[in-house]
Amino acid sequence: MSPNVFHPGIGRLLPGRGPDGLRLWSVAQAPRSALYGAPVEATILLEGTDDLDRADLALVGEVLGAIDRYLAAGLRFVREALAADPAFFGLTEAESEPYLGLPETDFPLDSPQLNFHLDEWHLHFAQGRLPICDPYGLAVVFDGQRPVRVEDLSDATALDDAAADGADGDDDPERRDS
Repeated sequence: MSPNVFHPGIGRLLPGRGPDGLRLWSVAQAPRSALYGAPVEATILLEGTDDLDRADLALVGEVLGAIDRYLAAGLRFVREALAADPAFFGLTEAESEPYLGLPETDFPLDSPQLNFHLDEWHLHFAQGRLPICDPYGLAVVFDGQRPVRVEDLSDATALDDAAADGADGDDDPERRDS
C-alpha cells in the first residue's frame, strides 16, 4: 500500500482499500462547512489503479476550497429536481410544496460527503427527511463543476457492508437527470 501523500490545495491523503478492489484516498483534514457547521468528509476513489495522479486533483482542490458553494449548488439542484418530479423523491406534488421555498440552509438533507471518481464526483447526503433518503440518503452527481443528476441510493449497499462482503454496492440504482 502506498504511503500517505501531501498534495497542495488538498493536504494529506491517507490510502486505503474500498469495496471491489477500489483504491480509496481519504482527505486527512476534511474541509469545514459553515453551511453545516461541521467538517465534510472527502475521498478519492480509483478503480483499477493506485495512481493518484490520474484523478483530477485540481478539481478536488477547487471543491474543497469552496465547499459551501458546491454544497449550496447541490442543494439547489435537488430542490429543482424535486419541483420537476416529486414522485422520484417519494412525494406527491402537494407534499413537495413546503420544501420548494426553503433556502439551502434549511433544505432537509444532512451529513454531506464528497466522493471523487475519475470521471465524475458525488455529493452524497447520507441523511435526509425526504422518503428517497431511506436508508442511505441520496447523491448529487457532478460533471466537473456542474451538477447533472440525482441518484436514488435506496437500493444501494452500505459501503461498510460492501467492503465486508465484497458486494458491488451499486447494482444500477435509479438515476434522475435534471
